[in-house]
Amino acid sequence: MKVTREEVAKHAGVSPATVSYVLNNSRNVSEETRKRVLEAVEKMNYKPDLIARSMVTKETKQLSIILNDIANPFFSEIILAFENAAIERGYFVNICTGYKNIDDYFDHFISRRIDGICVLAIPNKFHMDKIYDLVDKGIKVVVSGNAEADIKRVSLIENDYINAMDQAIRYLMELGHREIAYVSGLSSSQKFDRRIEGYLKALKKYNLSCGDRLLIEGKAPYNTTIMDGYYITKELISTGKFFTAVICTNDLMAVGAMRALQEAGYSVPDDVSVMGFDDIFLSDIWQPPLTTMSVPKTLLGTKAFELLYGNIKKGNTGFYMTKPELVVRKSTDVCKHTSRSKQ
Repeated sequence: MKVTREEVAKHAGVSPATVSYVLNNSRNVSEETRKRVLEAVEKMNYKPDLIARSMVTKETKQLSIILNDIANPFFSEIILAFENAAIERGYFVNICTGYKNIDDYFDHFISRRIDGICVLAIPNKFHMDKIYDLVDKGIKVVVSGNAEADIKRVSLIENDYINAMDQAIRYLMELGHREIAYVSGLSSSQKFDRRIEGYLKALKKYNLSCGDRLLIEGKAPYNTTIMDGYYITKELISTGKFFTAVICTNDLMAVGAMRALQEAGYSVPDDVSVMGFDDIFLSDIWQPPLTTMSVPKTLLGTKAFELLYGNIKKGNTGFYMTKPELVVRKSTDVCKHTSRSKQ
C-alpha cells in the first residue's frame, strides 16, 4: 500500500506541510526537524507524487542537457558534475544528444514543462531563436560556449579561449616554433566559438608571418571527432605549406592529426609538435601523451548547474568564465626544422 505524506508527517511528528517544505527545500526548517523527516521518508520508503507536487510548486524538477557528441569524454565529465549538483537539489537530468534532433527536443521540453536546460554544444547559432522561444515560455536556460548568447535572457558559461590560445601560441614560440597551424573543426563564420579568433589574434600579437594561411577550417557545422582531425590534417599536409606545430580544436582531433602526420612520414614531436584542447582523461595515455590546454570540466559542470538553479529560483541570469591552463606532455618539443626538409 502506498505511503502518504500524512503518514510520514505523523511518524516524524510534524505537519504534512513541513514534510513538503523539507522535500522541496522551499522553506527554512531546523536541522533536527529536517533529519526526522528524512529518516521517516527513508524508513517508510515514501515516494512523493511528482505530478501532483509539480502542479502545486509549478516545478517539474526535470532538467535536460543538450550536447552534440556524447562520444567525446570531455562532455561526460561535465555532465557528471552537473548531474551530481542537480541531484543534491532534487532534480532529475535528461540527456539529449545530436544536433539533428534538436527541433524535436525543443518541442519535448515545452510539452513536458521542463524547468531548465543546459546547452553544452550547438553548432553555430542555428537554434538560438528557438532557445529564446523556450525562455519566453518560462523555461530557464544556461548555454556553454556560445559567445554570442544574450546574457540578459540566458545564463552563459564560457571558456576563455582567447587567453588560452594566446598561452598555446606563446608556449610553442618558446620552443622555437613560428609556423604554427590550426586544425579547426569549426568555421570562422561560427562566431559563437572563440578559438579561431584567439588563434588569429595571437598570431598578430606575436608578429607571426604565417597569418591565416595555416588555418584549416571544418566544412560542416561541427567537425570535431578523431576522424575529422585526421582528414583535416591530411588536407593541411596536401597544401604543401610548411609548418612545425599544429594546434587542434580539441584532444580528439589532435589524436587524428597525429595519425595523419605519422602516416605522411612525420614524427611527433620530432618533426611536428601537436597540441589539443580540453585535457580529457585519455590525453595522458595516448602515444605520445598529448600536450593540451586543460579546461576545468568538473567546475564547468557545477557552475552550469548553479547558474541554471539561480535562474530557476530567483529569475536571475548569470555569467561565468573558466580559465584553461597549459598541460605539457610529450607531443610537443623544441623546433628542429626551419624548412620543409628534415635536417
